[in-house]
Amino acid sequence: MGPTDAQLRQVITTLLAAREPPATICPSEVARAAAPDAWRPLMPRVREVAFAMARDGQIEVRQRGQPVAPDPPPRGPIRLGHVNAATDAHPTTPDGRYLVVRGRLWRKADPGLPGDLRQSLVHALMDARRALARPLSPTERRAARDEVDRVKQALGERGPVWWTDGAPDFNRRMAKNTPYRDWYASLAP
Repeated sequence: MGPTDAQLRQVITTLLAAREPPATICPSEVARAAAPDAWRPLMPRVREVAFAMARDGQIEVRQRGQPVAPDPPPRGPIRLGHVNAATDAHPTTPDGRYLVVRGRLWRKADPGLPGDLRQSLVHALMDARRALARPLSPTERRAARDEVDRVKQALGERGPVWWTDGAPDFNRRMAKNTPYRDWYASLAP
């Protein structure tokens, strides 16, 4: 008999405790730690337990470094991480409009989007980005890029701004060259 769900939860918790945020663990690490000689058949259960822990707010499930909702369970490779560690890796402006990556502001998705719509848009975005990674004809590549742009606009990351106070958009600008400069300078250690 294999490990129980409670034992798998404990392994996930222990492995994550050994890593500093924003480091993550792979579900296969959990399976190998729980059942070194029979870890492959354990993988679906490890994922199920991880999704349950994410629903309870104990961990984050991530794909491509970004937190994803556990419902519906994401397809493809996942990583397990500390709660909010991914967002802590890239500071968010005090007004919640941008995150900062290597000093540059990137507009965040509209927080007013319903969760299920946001998740379906994120899935569409990932599908379009995966398409761009494959060999494509020039026409197919243009269509995939257009789909990325369409979805990013639907998310609110591009196109018209989602806030309503009339503030200008500083998307893709260096934080030090915007009104956020003092806030950003205060983050330096």
